[in-house]
Amino acid sequence: MKTLCVLIGPQGSGNHLWSKIFSLHEEVFGWKTLLDNYWEAHRLSEPFAEYWKDPDTLRTFDWSQSEYFFTSVSIPLGIKSQGTLRCPNVVQFCTVAESMGIKVKVLVLGRDKNILSHQQSRIRGQDTQHYFFDQLSKIKNPTFLSYELLYLYRREYLKSLDVGIPIAWYDPRIQNILETDANQKYISYVKTSPLDDCNKTGVPSKWNPNKTYVDLDRDLCC
Repeated sequence: MKTLCVLIGPQGSGNHLWSKIFSLHEEVFGWKTLLDNYWEAHRLSEPFAEYWKDPDTLRTFDWSQSEYFFTSVSIPLGIKSQGTLRCPNVVQFCTVAESMGIKVKVLVLGRDKNILSHQQSRIRGQDTQHYFFDQLSKIKNPTFLSYELLYLYRREYLKSLDVGIPIAWYDPRIQNILETDANQKYISYVKTSPLDDCNKTGVPSKWNPNKTYVDLDRDLCC
């Protein structure tokens, strides 16, 4: 049975990064042009971009090109202030593909929520995560992918994934794709933390970052 992997995630969660990785295998019909460029606009270059605008047109797609297909889309697309923001309908897209006898596997991207908020606010002018969460609850049996685990374990993490299409985890281009971790620019070194002495000495502490200052004061004085 032909398989279609549908990669979705909030804006800035790593769609382009993962699209490169999943498009590496020669048997996968994916975003091949992205392998020659660091970044391309989804609306102009992603192979299924036009079908995401109107999922019903997916019925005209030529599925004879391969056994394995890959598509990627963020939710939302575009920028609200520019009037280009829209939310692709993932459920409709998948339903149309399945009605044509295609096995669909939905992959959901994960990245640190604070980094997503900062990135979206900087580029989009607002935190757009809620647009994605509005659709996430409607997705059946998704597979979740981690940006952080990808950079931490690299090939070993890719080898562990079962996404329905072959992954070229052995491709030497993986090293170039993962050369720069975009999370790094959001990280600031912390010189000290209240629990440092506890970790060094093993002595328990009543300090709890999940409690309010009022609760903390009460615990320390009683």
